[in-house]
Amino acid sequence: MRIGKESIFRIEARAMLEGLRIAWDMGFRQIELKCDNALLVELLLAGWHAYSRLVELRLVRQLLSRNWKVRIHHSLRSLNEMADHMEKGIVSG
Repeated sequence: MRIGKESIFRIEARAMLEGLRIAWDMGFRQIELKCDNALLVELLLAGWHAYSRLVELRLVRQLLSRNWKVRIHHSLRSLNEMADHMEKGIVSG
Protein backbone atom coordinates (compact mmCIF):
# COMPACT_ATOMS: atom_id res chain seq x y z
CA MET A 1 0.00 0.00 0.00
CA ARG A 2 1.34 3.41 -0.96
CA ILE A 3 0.25 6.58 0.75
CA GLY A 4 0.53 9.99 -0.92
CA LYS A 5 2.14 13.01 0.68
CA GLU A 6 -1.23 14.62 1.42
CA SER A 7 -2.39 11.48 3.19
CA ILE A 8 0.80 11.33 5.25
CA PHE A 9 0.27 14.97 6.24
CA ARG A 10 -3.30 14.18 7.32
CA ILE A 11 -2.12 11.13 9.29
CA GLU A 12 0.50 13.23 11.08
CA ALA A 13 -2.07 15.94 11.86
CA ARG A 14 -4.47 13.29 13.19
CA ALA A 15 -1.71 11.77 15.34
CA MET A 16 -0.96 15.20 16.77
CA LEU A 17 -4.66 15.74 17.46
CA GLU A 18 -5.02 12.42 19.26
CA GLY A 19 -1.85 12.98 21.27
CA LEU A 20 -3.12 16.36 22.41
CA ARG A 21 -6.52 14.89 23.32
CA ILE A 22 -4.87 12.18 25.40
CA ALA A 23 -2.63 14.69 27.18
CA TRP A 24 -5.62 16.91 27.97
CA ASP A 25 -7.78 14.02 29.16
CA MET A 26 -4.96 12.79 31.42
CA GLY A 27 -4.81 16.20 33.07
CA PHE A 28 -1.55 17.50 31.65
CA ARG A 29 -1.62 21.29 31.47
CA GLN A 30 1.93 21.99 30.38
CA ILE A 31 3.44 19.94 27.57
CA GLU A 32 6.10 20.11 24.91
CA LEU A 33 5.03 18.82 21.50
CA LYS A 34 7.72 17.79 19.03
CA CYS A 35 6.87 17.11 15.41
CA ASP A 36 9.18 16.24 12.53
CA ASN A 37 6.83 17.71 9.92
CA ALA A 38 8.11 21.27 9.45
CA LEU A 39 5.10 22.31 7.36
CA LEU A 40 2.63 21.13 9.98
CA VAL A 41 4.49 22.98 12.73
CA GLU A 42 4.72 26.15 10.61
CA LEU A 43 1.02 26.08 9.71
CA LEU A 44 0.07 25.86 13.38
CA LEU A 45 2.52 28.48 14.62
CA ALA A 46 1.77 30.96 11.83
CA GLY A 47 -2.00 30.62 12.09
CA TRP A 48 -2.58 29.22 8.60
CA HIS A 49 -4.66 26.39 10.06
CA ALA A 50 -7.67 28.72 9.89
CA TYR A 51 -7.48 28.69 6.09
CA SER A 52 -6.97 24.97 5.78
CA ARG A 53 -9.59 22.57 4.49
CA LEU A 54 -8.03 19.96 6.74
CA VAL A 55 -10.41 19.47 9.66
CA GLU A 56 -7.64 17.96 11.78
CA LEU A 57 -5.66 21.22 11.68
CA ARG A 58 -8.61 23.26 12.89
CA LEU A 59 -9.30 20.73 15.66
CA VAL A 60 -5.65 20.79 16.76
CA ARG A 61 -5.81 24.57 16.95
CA GLN A 62 -9.00 24.38 19.04
CA LEU A 63 -7.24 22.08 21.49
CA LEU A 64 -4.22 24.39 21.60
CA SER A 65 -6.48 27.31 22.55
CA ARG A 66 -7.59 25.62 25.78
CA ASN A 67 -6.31 26.73 29.17
CA TRP A 68 -2.92 25.02 29.07
CA LYS A 69 0.62 25.65 27.91
CA VAL A 70 1.74 23.76 24.81
CA ARG A 71 5.12 24.48 23.26
CA ILE A 72 5.42 23.23 19.69
CA HIS A 73 8.83 22.45 18.22
CA HIS A 74 10.08 21.03 14.96
CA SER A 75 12.40 18.08 15.45
CA LEU A 76 14.50 16.42 12.80
CA ARG A 77 13.18 13.08 11.57
CA SER A 78 16.67 11.62 11.80
CA LEU A 79 16.49 12.17 15.56
CA ASN A 80 13.22 10.26 15.76
CA GLU A 81 14.30 6.76 14.79
CA MET A 82 11.02 5.03 15.67
CA ALA A 83 8.87 7.36 13.54
CA ASP A 84 11.32 6.99 10.67
CA HIS A 85 11.02 3.18 10.75
CA MET A 86 7.23 3.37 11.00
CA GLU A 87 6.93 5.73 8.04
CA LYS A 88 9.17 3.55 5.88
CA GLY A 89 6.97 0.57 6.67
CA ILE A 90 3.77 2.44 5.80
CA VAL A 91 5.04 3.99 2.58
CA SER A 92 6.73 0.90 1.19
CA GLY A 93 4.40 -1.73 2.68
